[in-house]
Amino acid sequence: DKSMGLDERTCKIARMSSAKKPECQFAPQLPRLQENYKTKNMMLNTVITGSGSYIPEVEVENISFVENPFCFDDGRRIQNDNVSTIQKFQEITGIHARRYVKEDQSCSHIATISAQRAIKNAGIDPEELDCIIVAHNFGDVAHGTNQSDIIPSLASRVKHNLGIKNAFCVPHDIIFGCPGWVQGLIHAHIFIKAGEAKKCLVIGSEVLSRVVDPFDRDTMIFADGAGAVIVEAREEEEARGILSHAAV
Repeated sequence: DKSMGLDERTCKIARMSSAKKPECQFAPQLPRLQENYKTKNMMLNTVITGSGSYIPEVEVENISFVENPFCFDDGRRIQNDNVSTIQKFQEITGIHARRYVKEDQSCSHIATISAQRAIKNAGIDPEELDCIIVAHNFGDVAHGTNQSDIIPSLASRVKHNLGIKNAFCVPHDIIFGCPGWVQGLIHAHIFIKAGEAKKCLVIGSEVLSRVVDPFDRDTMIFADGAGAVIVEAREEEEARGILSHAAV
């Protein structure tokens, strides 16, 4: 080194920079499954291994809307008797009742319950989850208010409620309207295909009873509830699970 004109300090820095850096003991061990299955002639599948749901206890029948002041879109009061309106609604939709959450419950609360049931059904350790995806549209809305609370994310709240300590379990939300849970499942599938995740928790949760318009007849369509699945990567000889997807 000295023959090349480098002083002792420069040589020491060069030796340090070329030395192998120690690996972080907390780094997630996520083998690149897509590399494995290419060499083994195996299929990398995304498979649902567990599911869970929560249906609220409070049942609200159609007759509960008989006193609602239903209006047209322009604000004019609908003069028809609400009884006939409700009967027509039931004939068209087949809906005779819906479920609402209790006053002390929230969207993230029922999302957690469905997640717990999915984890139990799959028989996995929640610390093994690589990501948590929650699809919703209005966040947590406290009883008696119409204020949407989405920060921190509902997925972060679910992770906290589940007591997960794994810092590499990434929680995030999807605001995607009615097909939000489906899009969340697509995201989990893409993570698995990319080799960035092996186990994902995907939840769809909504508490629409806190945001519906009492003047709108469509209020009778909506309800509260949550559902969750565990999806895992599987190296197998034949394709199964999620075979294809498209968002239009």
